[in-house]
Amino acid sequence: MREMAVQPGWLATTKQRGTSRRKLGAVMAGASGAVALAACGAGGTPNGGGAAPGPSKLAGRVVLLARGNEVELSGQRDILIPTFKQVAPEVEIVHEVVTGGTGPYNEKLITMWTGGSPPDVWGFGMNYMAYWARNMVADLTPLITRDKFDMEAFLPGLSDKFKVKGKQYGLPQATTFGTLLFYNKNLFDNAAVKLPPVDWEDKSWTYDALMDAAKRLTKNAGTSEAVYGLTYAPQLPTQVVWSFGGDAFRPEHYTDGIAQSSLLDTPASVSGHEFLQDIAWRDHVTPQTGKDPNVGDFTKGRIAMLVQGGYNLWGFSTIKDFTWGAAALPAKASNKNVNYNDFWELARESKNRDAGWAFLKHVTSPDVQKQYVQLTGTPPTTKGAVDAWYKRHETLMPRAQLEKLTQGAIDPKRSQESPDHLLIDWSRFDEYYKKEVRDPINRNEGRPREVITRAKPGYDALMLEVYNTWKGKTPG
Repeated sequence: MREMAVQPGWLATTKQRGTSRRKLGAVMAGASGAVALAACGAGGTPNGGGAAPGPSKLAGRVVLLARGNEVELSGQRDILIPTFKQVAPEVEIVHEVVTGGTGPYNEKLITMWTGGSPPDVWGFGMNYMAYWARNMVADLTPLITRDKFDMEAFLPGLSDKFKVKGKQYGLPQATTFGTLLFYNKNLFDNAAVKLPPVDWEDKSWTYDALMDAAKRLTKNAGTSEAVYGLTYAPQLPTQVVWSFGGDAFRPEHYTDGIAQSSLLDTPASVSGHEFLQDIAWRDHVTPQTGKDPNVGDFTKGRIAMLVQGGYNLWGFSTIKDFTWGAAALPAKASNKNVNYNDFWELARESKNRDAGWAFLKHVTSPDVQKQYVQLTGTPPTTKGAVDAWYKRHETLMPRAQLEKLTQGAIDPKRSQESPDHLLIDWSRFDEYYKKEVRDPINRNEGRPREVITRAKPGYDALMLEVYNTWKGKTPG
């Protein structure tokens, strides 16, 4: 999942909510009985053979490496760790937290791994295909088979996101429910514009309909009093190229983690990037980079529609000045969308694999996820816990609408795992793309075809370098 801390309102969510000790006690009490079942039968030998020790027989240390995200940390401190302690009292969970964002977190993880003392469990930061390529993560398939662990308990499609060459290398930790369109209901009402639909199958919700709404919602563009109809801020280039019927990356890049070149200059890619430029510099329904006065982000109330990751479903929970909602993405050639999923990983060289595996099973159980949802508001990954999340968010949207929106977003026929999780060394491609393609297009420094033509050789050279580095060296 993308770095949550950068989303407006995210860090303030837990502090503003102010969980009381009495509420926490109720949460813990509610979890205690069912939690005992969650860890039952966990553990096992490194190859998954033999009988699994009961949780009460486990001992030793399990190092959990976590990033410094306050909402996630509150769930770990107040739910995941203490409830596991109830069922495995002799296991010490060492909660090692790295502040400063994804960069320092990744550096710490790699340092621990190369130093021969990896954390036993983690699930944040760098793309998980890169973990797999570096042979850092344990194959969980033998443990899953031995314990008859029910992978069908997870929401549709999620458990397959970290299945490589038929083997399971992680358990679903979090999902964003895809990439969505967020809207300011007050601005829609003021302009007498119909709200966008939650149904991904609604054939009337097209890019033409999106642009018609964006133009009607835009007021005083270019001035300090401006209200803009649209901010288009999903993962790029991925999302916009998918919408226009193509892809920026080759099929093998998603399955193998490496490819020799990109598809950045295809007609669909050029058309998608023309859309990005035109909404600002031709239609002026979004701010013009480097020219227009800053109107703030979506939370400031002057952006009518925002296309971005579903993490805003809980990241925007602090908005008090206007009513907002979420809708399906419009379709151009498709409404395929980027989904950001995080996975709990167990280190291949874990020094306490039995207890680490028990912890993974515990924190992904429906009963524990329910408690986590109630405290943090973040979505669960199991079918048995999703009802608790819907109930918690019924003040945002009616249950039926929220369910149609979120389940439609992760429907495998349109949900694609984020390339920043699947393309080995994605960060290098992303940095180059932003500097050489996205930013010049946003600043109107040449038409997209010209910008892409200049940038593609360097982009492909990076991909070929990564390809040559990892070809034949990834796990079999």
